[in-house]
Amino acid sequence: MLVSQIVDQDVTKDSSSASDIISVLVLENDADDLYLLRKYLTEDNRKRYRLESTDILKAGLEILLQRQFDMILLDLGLSDSQGIDTLKILVSHPNQLPIIVLTGADDHNLGEVAIKEGAADYIPKAELTTSLLSRSISYAIERHRLIRQLQEQAKTDALTQLPNRAAVFERLESLIYDSDRRSLTFGIGMIDMDDFKDINDNLGHRAGDDLLRQIATRLQKGLRRSDMAARLGGDEFIIIITHFNSEKDFLDVLEKKQAALGQPIALFANGAIHNVNPGVSIGACEWFSPMTAQQLLSAADKAMYASKRKGKNCMSTAETSHAPATTKREL
Repeated sequence: MLVSQIVDQDVTKDSSSASDIISVLVLENDADDLYLLRKYLTEDNRKRYRLESTDILKAGLEILLQRQFDMILLDLGLSDSQGIDTLKILVSHPNQLPIIVLTGADDHNLGEVAIKEGAADYIPKAELTTSLLSRSISYAIERHRLIRQLQEQAKTDALTQLPNRAAVFERLESLIYDSDRRSLTFGIGMIDMDDFKDINDNLGHRAGDDLLRQIATRLQKGLRRSDMAARLGGDEFIIIITHFNSEKDFLDVLEKKQAALGQPIALFANGAIHNVNPGVSIGACEWFSPMTAQQLLSAADKAMYASKRKGKNCMSTAETSHAPATTKREL
């Protein structure tokens, strides 16, 4: 049975705002234990909580997709799922949240196993108090925030603040999975700056870094949330375009982006302002099943080098065994 409960709804009685309330999903099979959890959290004078609860794992998973929570309190003995497998299912859920496992009396062995399987903490129910529960929730949420921050940093290019190569592969794997299931369309443009070494040699590395940052800004401008611009390394970038109706629409987006990237850029070097016209060579490739992420990148990379051989500052489309060859296009 699904039970919804708001703990301390009256957010107007002090200076707390809705954003100060900690939203908790409780997966608990025992009505008495659920009552105690509500009681302990209501008695917490320093924090405000909003609880939603169910004793059915399947229902909990659906709730997680529909609403946002800050963390999960989990009893491993639910109506439709028992034991550590319940935790494993929640840990692998797309909306990853910190999970505190509630164990039976003195069941520290199970708690330690839960920690190894991804739980943020465990508390034997016999030891529950308001202060212990409050402290455990605070630590779990803060640790989760720090871990997510480190994960994001690991997937971000330090110079341009664009996603990096690791983030690109993660995004492509996700798109391939979704496209196989829902027949979505997406493609990539491999972008390499022309004569970047000359700019570095003549104006210095600081000017070169500034150029890369400005190119990154132009790549991001106007992108939809479902698309991605990223830096693969050096002067090589990539743009991922999704949800287009035809190959022409896909290539038109890349051509407009190429035109924007080629506009003059002012760089300061050697005590003066230098206007440069950055050309870029692009290799375009639309994804077709059963291409892997690596095959897609390799095909686009070959097309990009074809643009280099043509004389640079143009775009070539990849020739793959999954689609008819296309002609090279240039501005």
